[in-house]
This record gives sequence, C-alpha cells and structure tokens, in this order.
Amino acid sequence: MNSNYYLIDSSSLMELNRHNPIDVFPSIWGKIESLINRGVMLAPREVLDEIIEGDDQLAEWAKKQNKMFVEPTEKQIEIVRDILKEFPALIKTDRKYNADPWVIALAIEMTTSSQITLTEIPN
Repeated sequence: MNSNYYLIDSSSLMELNRHNPIDVFPSIWGKIESLINRGVMLAPREVLDEIIEGDDQLAEWAKKQNKMFVEPTEKQIEIVRDILKEFPALIKTDRKYNADPWVIALAIEMTTSSQITLTEIPN
C-alpha cells in the first residue's frame, strides 16, 4: 500500500460537488474514484454518515465508495475522546453527525504522510 494518504472530510466533497457536480464533471470524480480504488483516499465512516444525510447525487455516489470509508478502530475512539476533552467545541450540538474529530483521529493513527483535506466555513 502507498505511504501517502489523502484523508477527506464531508465538507470538501460537498463543496467539490457544489462547484463540480458529478454528472457535469465525471472526469474529476473518476480521478477521485481512482484514488479511492488504489486505497489512498480515505475517510472515516462518520463522513459517509454526514454525506448521506443530504440524500442527493453526492450521497448516491458516496454509498458506492466502499473502499473509501473506514470503520473506527479502538485507537481512534481513544484519540477522539482525548481530542474532545481538549477541544469540545469541535462537536456541533445542532448536527446529528460530527465527523471532524474522526478525520483528525484517523490522521493521527495513520501519521505516515497523511494529507487532511477540510473545507470549513467560519461562523
């Protein structure tokens, strides 16, 4: 497996789809699928949970990307607990799902040249 990984959050995929819809720019999404199929673009399962709340074209696409979404490990659960002790504001109480701490935990666990891709809009 490759030593470089790209870990992506739901907000990045949502923004990409907003500006480059899957049906209009299939070549972009094909390249993303290539990264997923090579096992170098990953996201925690919680990212999928956030995306499928949208029940749109992106949700349908994401449901087909089985290799992308990884289940949390015991180590990640421990890391998330530690993160939330230090940064409780990462959890937005108005949201059903909060993937950000899980993306961070996955990156920490993988520590070998991970690239975290987030698109956050300041409040």
